[in-house]
Amino acid sequence: MIESALYLVPTPIGNLDDITLRAIEVLKSATLIAAEDTRHSKILLTKLGIGAVKMISCNDHNEAERADIIATEVAAGGIVALISDAGTPMISDPGYKLTATLTQRGVKVIALPGPCAAITALCAAALPTDKFLFMGFLPVKDKELTEKLQSIAHSTTTTVFYESPRRIMTTLAKLKAIDPERKVALCRELTKTFESIYRMTVSELITYLEEHSDEVRGEFVLVVGPYEQAQSEELSAKAKEALTKLLPALKVKEACALVADLTGESRNRLYDYALTLKNQS
Repeated sequence: MIESALYLVPTPIGNLDDITLRAIEVLKSATLIAAEDTRHSKILLTKLGIGAVKMISCNDHNEAERADIIATEVAAGGIVALISDAGTPMISDPGYKLTATLTQRGVKVIALPGPCAAITALCAAALPTDKFLFMGFLPVKDKELTEKLQSIAHSTTTTVFYESPRRIMTTLAKLKAIDPERKVALCRELTKTFESIYRMTVSELITYLEEHSDEVRGEFVLVVGPYEQAQSEELSAKAKEALTKLLPALKVKEACALVADLTGESRNRLYDYALTLKNQS
């Protein structure tokens, strides 16, 4: 039994088989579907065998206005499904303003798990997933793009971006200027017929795409691995000083983790140095 509420329903990013049974049940039970693009969503609903249902558009420009309609529908016992063109609503798609407004008004909101290009790419990238940062679409303007990529120059966190085929080479060139040996995974056309995943360094990826220009098309998710300091590099004086001050108050692993986050230094090298300090004391 589907209860009255607003449901955030993920839809396939390519392969229709990826929609969940629960998502289909909610869509079939919905008394109202709020879609980013109603024309696009009607095609999906028809393919899923879901018949005529009342639909309204819900996008970045009218989310606030749609809140009243949806609140009224739920108050009357209705079931409302929010869907974007593909993937999970609010992940670089509309839905945040609407959901924030409705929860403040006491409307029940239920989020369903399901397809998401960012998470799919992260899992396929073969890069660390213990912590990651999703930054959505990269800026279009040159200065802002450079600043955004500079902000992860020494990040110890895997970072996920969305990028367009016409800008991907520019983005990679800027990333190469920052760290040519950075490990990345470029995921193209995820779950679709021509899905491709390129796992290599930034320099290698640029060379590959220059030699295979026909593959610079489709939808891209760029996963950038964490900064890896060369093994030959010494710990910075700043990192050594910070570790020396923190060790008396924290456990070795906690102190190393904190200094690594602050300085971008390797946790393994920090741990080795910390043990050396402990043995000396």
